[in-house]
Amino acid sequence: MRNSGAIAVVEGVGDHGCEYMTGGVVLILGNVGRNFAAGMSGGVAYIWDHNRALDKNFNPDMTDLETLETSDNQLVKHLI
Repeated sequence: MRNSGAIAVVEGVGDHGCEYMTGGVVLILGNVGRNFAAGMSGGVAYIWDHNRALDKNFNPDMTDLETLETSDNQLVKHLI
C-alpha cells in the first residue's frame, strides 16, 4: 500500500505494507507482513499488534516504532 495523503482503515496488510508511504494515515487492525514500512518517509501508521509480530516484520531503515501517544487516542477512536 502506497499512501501519499489518504486515510485508510484496514484489517491487515501483507508483505511490504506502507512501502514508500509519503503521507496520510493508516490504521491497521491486524497483522502486517514482512518488510513493513520499507522506504516510508512520511505519514503515520497505527497498528494493533495483538500477535506481537511487528518487531520481526518491521523495516527500521527510515522509520521508528513508538507506542500510541495520548494525543493520538482521539484520532484512532474516530477512525475506528
